[in-house]
Amino acid sequence: MFATHIPYRGAAPALQDMLAGQIDFFFDPGIAFTHVRTGRVKMLGVASATRSLFFPDVPTMAEAGVPGVEADTLFGLWAPAGTPADVVNRLNREVNKVLAQPPVKQRFANVGGETLPVSIAEFKDKIKAEGVLFGGVIKSRKIQAD
Repeated sequence: MFATHIPYRGAAPALQDMLAGQIDFFFDPGIAFTHVRTGRVKMLGVASATRSLFFPDVPTMAEAGVPGVEADTLFGLWAPAGTPADVVNRLNREVNKVLAQPPVKQRFANVGGETLPVSIAEFKDKIKAEGVLFGGVIKSRKIQAD
């Protein structure tokens, strides 16, 4: 398979070009889900270790024959260094309570997101793992900031 990387200024312009037939596919953080649900576009795979709860019939990239592609979108809250542990712990508890509320879960689901309340340690472990993964990619590809 051969593909040419075309940098876009966001997913919306890429989606517009795909819908207009200008490009054959693109990687999308969720903007195309409405079009997937209506059948206007076909989702070929998800870039996570497991299948999506919202699109269980769509294979992971590994299942689709493209192993090694795992790039979940991760959102988190950050506090300044030195923030007292009790404040950080309380923020974590309160945010997890909010993420567990059905209306909040539904808002995320509407754009293909899953709310995954985690502990501070779990979040730190995920950030470290992604740093190792993407740090390796950056070094092996000799990627530099302009």
